[in-house]
Amino acid sequence: MVEETRDQLSRLVRDRRAELGISLAKVAQASGDPDLAPSWINRLEHNQLKEIPNKARLEALGRGLQLPPRRLARAAGAQYWGLAEEYSQDESARVIVDHLEDLSGPEKRQLQAMVEAFARNRRPEQ
Repeated sequence: MVEETRDQLSRLVRDRRAELGISLAKVAQASGDPDLAPSWINRLEHNQLKEIPNKARLEALGRGLQLPPRRLARAAGAQYWGLAEEYSQDESARVIVDHLEDLSGPEKRQLQAMVEAFARNRRPEQ
């Protein structure tokens, strides 16, 4: 039996830092957490942490990487506990869920109305 490598959080952090083109030190600095050391981020990126990151640490990391904490928490759940969430095959639903809490009440209602309008007006495929 092939053992699955669980490194979702490690990959997310490594890939996002590369996407932003920033150093480990810059992530640590931007996190606003004086205890978030570049060496800790490096160990996380290489899946070498002995402890599971707590909520406060994931929130700080999210600030440093400009990612929603929910996305980091989901990746941590997958990496450390084998939890997986399915939204949609193309990830579009996940993107909406990740940013939903940032919307105001009127924006959420507007988004809901748009989705419902699309669903009502969708033409059957021929």
